[in-house]
Amino acid sequence: MKNNPDDYILAVWEIEESFGKVNEKDVASRLNVSLPTAWEALHKLSDENLLIIGRNGLSFTPKGKIIAANTMRAHRITEYFAYSFLEVPWEESHEAVMYLEHGFTGKMLETLYKNMGFPKSCPHGNPINVVDLLREEYVTNVENGLYEIERIVYEDKEFLKKLADSGSKPGDKVRIERNDEYLIIIGQNGEIKIDKYLAKGIRVIK
Repeated sequence: MKNNPDDYILAVWEIEESFGKVNEKDVASRLNVSLPTAWEALHKLSDENLLIIGRNGLSFTPKGKIIAANTMRAHRITEYFAYSFLEVPWEESHEAVMYLEHGFTGKMLETLYKNMGFPKSCPHGNPINVVDLLREEYVTNVENGLYEIERIVYEDKEFLKKLADSGSKPGDKVRIERNDEYLIIIGQNGEIKIDKYLAKGIRVIK
């Protein structure tokens, strides 16, 4: 699959929002491309003054942040459309719109958003107004106990499928248990064990 530059922008945003830091290797893995391919695409974004490639990883320039926020907003609107109107499975909606979203821009995107009733979030709970301040915590920072899943920031298909199968989607009540190696989420359909790094992509509320 040949990735669009927007796909790299989305990947950088998602990984940074999920885990705090992002590098070329992370992006290559997320988009299932070789490291040289990712390196070339990311450096093109840097040449366009959208991305800073530094010793501590990747970050957006002010110009890049604006473009990335608009790109992510379009992605989340299109995800909502695919899930709610095209009946794309919850765990597949992120990947399903990677091509579709490039066709919804400008007035067409805003018309779609209006006709869907101005939804506030994508199917995974992430805000369509990407600068919204949310009352949430990283699942890795909370004590053992009962919580509600607020959103899944890291929208990897296999990760989402495990959460869905256990009954751990946004709005679901779950029990969180921790040990030194991993985090356990116990949903209404069973429990799953998640690596603590990957678990950073989950946000919860009490």
